[in-house]
Amino acid sequence: MSERKIYISVDFEGAACVVGVPGKKLSELGRYEYEEVRRIVTGEANAAVEGCLEGGATDILVNDAHNGGTCMIHDELHPRAKVLLGTPRPRRFLGLDGSYDGVMLIAYHPMAGVTNGVLSHSYSSAGIQHMWLNDRRIGEIGFDAACSGELGVPVILVTSCKEGCREAEEFLGNVETVVTKWGVSRNAAISLSVAEARDQIRAAASRACGRIGEFEPFKVEPPLELKTEYKLESSVDAKGGGERTGPRTFVRRGDSIFDVR
Repeated sequence: MSERKIYISVDFEGAACVVGVPGKKLSELGRYEYEEVRRIVTGEANAAVEGCLEGGATDILVNDAHNGGTCMIHDELHPRAKVLLGTPRPRRFLGLDGSYDGVMLIAYHPMAGVTNGVLSHSYSSAGIQHMWLNDRRIGEIGFDAACSGELGVPVILVTSCKEGCREAEEFLGNVETVVTKWGVSRNAAISLSVAEARDQIRAAASRACGRIGEFEPFKVEPPLELKTEYKLESSVDAKGGGERTGPRTFVRRGDSIFDVR
């Protein structure tokens, strides 16, 4: 059997039973609460790895993609996976190239400004109000799918709250999803149990790997323009490499998705 490679990007906010506290980042929670989040997220990443192996994957790279890239519990990560961690990194999705068969976005969250989107934000809950790529409002799910799409690799699985999965389906169309929780506000949800979420993620990852070849990369044709509206004027004051288009808005343009953010 030929080699089948899967890239798993792991965020934090979209995991089951993770809702945070209003006004705080997850990393600002108490030590016990944050360690619980780390354990839950690492378990969901492992479930995705197990599903990939069941589905025929032979090479799996897990990207610790949250808040500096040192957030997962690395000595509990599945032994068959390699892990990308730490910063700085030359570009987003480091290590991903056209040799991979699919990308999975695990524990992702909806874009900023989504009603009942659990822990919804677009890269920075403290700094960014909204983002638009070629005039389409976008968050991390869509933007990261565009990154992998430019490299010719489709996103094949997204796990998130209900609104995050809806967002993934709007951008990607044909994609496996697992709804881990249903938001009742930004910081409250009805959630699957941790064990059930892992079971569903494992099954979905296996299905997705079994369907390799049915998915299409999400590509945004150049020229590209990313407009970011920040929450504070001071966030734009020191920006370079683009154009300030308003007191709190900044635009970067380029022919590659990796050039505009």
